[in-house]
Amino acid sequence: MEYMVNTLAPFAGMQKRDLIVFPHRIAPEKQVEIFRDLAASMPEYEFIVCQDQTLTKTEYHNILGQAKIVFSCSLQETLGIGCYEGAIVDAVPLVPDRLSYSEMYGVDFQYPSEWTLDYKSYQANKVKLIAQIQQIMLNYENLLPKVKALTQRLTDNFFSAGALVDNIR
Repeated sequence: MEYMVNTLAPFAGMQKRDLIVFPHRIAPEKQVEIFRDLAASMPEYEFIVCQDQTLTKTEYHNILGQAKIVFSCSLQETLGIGCYEGAIVDAVPLVPDRLSYSEMYGVDFQYPSEWTLDYKSYQANKVKLIAQIQQIMLNYENLLPKVKALTQRLTDNFFSAGALVDNIR
């Protein structure tokens, strides 16, 4: 995965807009209906489900590069490449505190897992999730140093073979 930082470098530093991206495939365990409900509830922001379109890699990377938030509410995730890609281009990842996300992302980028365990849990916690999204949008510029530090940590510890190679020697 070392190639990702260089591949996405041209899309970092793009002009941002109040855009929130769902980078996952459309599958039941990704819970896209939660994202769609957030979109309907927050018309002040633009929401894009990338898989709703047939995008080239360049088009996808352009969308990520313009986004302020990359969002996940996955019930199954191994690495979360879409959220990592978003972080590389300065989109703030917003992920549940579960699965691989618990280890990979710090509290600045997580929300409590129970907020999106299922659609009913989401409905019970929707106001809290909306408030967190609004806070990220309001404080986007202040979060950038943390996103850059996160990206470096993710690159070094999860998306590089460096640690594996170091342990083999």
